[in-house]
Amino acid sequence: MPNAWLKWAGWCFLISIFMSGFFFRFAPSTLSGSMQQELSLTASTLGIVASMHFWIYTLMQMPAGMFTDSVGIRNAGIIGGGITTIGAFCFGIAPNLVVLLVGSALLGLGLSAVFVALMSYNATWFSSERHSLVMGTTMLLAALGSVIAQTPTAHLLNWLSWREIILFFGAFTLLATACLLVFCKSDPGSKKTSEAKAKKTVHPLQCGNRYVLRNRQVWLLFVCVAATNGTLYAFLGLWAVPLLTEGFSIRPAQAAQYATVTLTIYGIGSVFWGWFADRIGTKKPIIVVTCMLSVVVWACMAFAEWELGWVAMALFVLLGLSGGPVGVIFAATKESVALENVGFAIALVNMGAFLTAALVQSGFGIILDIVANAELEMAPTLQSYQIALVLPLMISSLGVVSSLLLRETGSVDPMLKG
Repeated sequence: MPNAWLKWAGWCFLISIFMSGFFFRFAPSTLSGSMQQELSLTASTLGIVASMHFWIYTLMQMPAGMFTDSVGIRNAGIIGGGITTIGAFCFGIAPNLVVLLVGSALLGLGLSAVFVALMSYNATWFSSERHSLVMGTTMLLAALGSVIAQTPTAHLLNWLSWREIILFFGAFTLLATACLLVFCKSDPGSKKTSEAKAKKTVHPLQCGNRYVLRNRQVWLLFVCVAATNGTLYAFLGLWAVPLLTEGFSIRPAQAAQYATVTLTIYGIGSVFWGWFADRIGTKKPIIVVTCMLSVVVWACMAFAEWELGWVAMALFVLLGLSGGPVGVIFAATKESVALENVGFAIALVNMGAFLTAALVQSGFGIILDIVANAELEMAPTLQSYQIALVLPLMISSLGVVSSLLLRETGSVDPMLKG
């Protein structure tokens, strides 16, 4: 019983911090209008602010993986949660662009450690037979944070400022981190966890990480998660609501409803794809299908003439469904490496999503400014956004190629066992 309590208490506190991270990741899309007006931000500048989170998160993934494998899951979660809290408060009180960028960077830094800690926690505490489902459930709960960042936050803006909203979730992150520190201790049992293995010696861990870097399967999964989740995070994290408000002249609260539906489907899809992968005992077909679905959605958004209503809602629903297999991709990553290198490998694969998100968010803003200047427009039009949508379309196309080259997982490369 003590171990069971420890297992679920630690998971709940880590997932709470992770949920806050998803809120901070997607909130700029809903808060962009208020932020731009108060701090006089251009589309390019706003893209840089939002992407700073992703740039730091991306750069810190492999260091965070090695850090977690070395100091342990609990310590990594506590330190990551503390840095995330500081970042949230900096972001919420930012008087200028510089402090805003610092806050965004600290959010990315802290959440990189929290992510790896949570993924390693899942790999350590839950059996391989249920790993895809557990990962999917984790992403479903995390997606609740992104859902809150859409329609509920848009309505909260009627009563609270964007700063007050950010600070509230910063306080929530602080509370969850404090609970992790006070109530959760290291596993007292005899269970051989990855963090115990990591502390035996540094050299084998480093050797295993070098093998991970040479693992073709890991790099293919890197591209797959970039194609599905990276493009989705970039779009919903910043540009989805502006596209709908400026392209179709609707209110932010109405536009946020589309993003809310997408993120809800994304969360539900994470559980569904995880359950389905465990049910059929294979992962590659799911990854291939969702990569192809991502290409179809981006192509329709970029080149088809679509309107608000059921057509737009169908596209946003399919977009959320295409991002759902992230848990399946992480489970496939776990099965491709030795247990003591799971943190490092998942961190490396996750880099694909956030490197892509950073590139697309920045690139999207630059393209919009270039088109607006060329056409002497005061604000981007739907056609401007459709030109920018070619960027995620190109990246998702690479994901299809990579998914077809994957081998089915289930056994670890013998070279990675020693």
